[in-house]
Amino acid sequence: MTTGHTEPQVWRAGWPARVAAAVSCLLFLAFVERPAGGTLADLRPGAVFFAAWTSLVAGWLCCRVGLWRVTADRDGVHIRRMWTVTFLPWSRIRRVELRRDGLLEFVGATETPLAGLFLPSWADGLTGRRGAGSRAAQRLTEMARNADLRPRTRAGRAATGSAFVSRALPLAIALFAVAEWTHR
Repeated sequence: MTTGHTEPQVWRAGWPARVAAAVSCLLFLAFVERPAGGTLADLRPGAVFFAAWTSLVAGWLCCRVGLWRVTADRDGVHIRRMWTVTFLPWSRIRRVELRRDGLLEFVGATETPLAGLFLPSWADGLTGRRGAGSRAAQRLTEMARNADLRPRTRAGRAATGSAFVSRALPLAIALFAVAEWTHR
């Protein structure tokens, strides 16, 4: 029987996901239709709200694809979310499953949070190998069931990260500003 790791276990978006997030930001800037008008002050409030809202959604989507993180430490699992980093103690997790859409589902928690954004299991079948999402779900399930397999230390702020909002809002403001500036 293997023992747990000393350091917290971290699963996060890899470089392909980060590139996809950056490309989606560039596509947003290239194809977004902004309201016609002179300056921002000349536009109707609804048009400004729509432009700001679409920029926020694009910023959130980029963070969701390129900045997700799941950290397992001795006390439980930390999941990076939009507003906070959600913590699930091991006692609330019965098992972890990889859903068809590539998200990890923590079964047994009161609110079943979804985490990660792995290659879906159906896509793993196309490649003919078991993907990182399946391995992460299996590893987390083993840790939930056997305390000896859990990491021995707590995860610090650097390992758990911060919520998406600290990155999504500045990104949304930048997308909004750049899109307004380039469509003049």
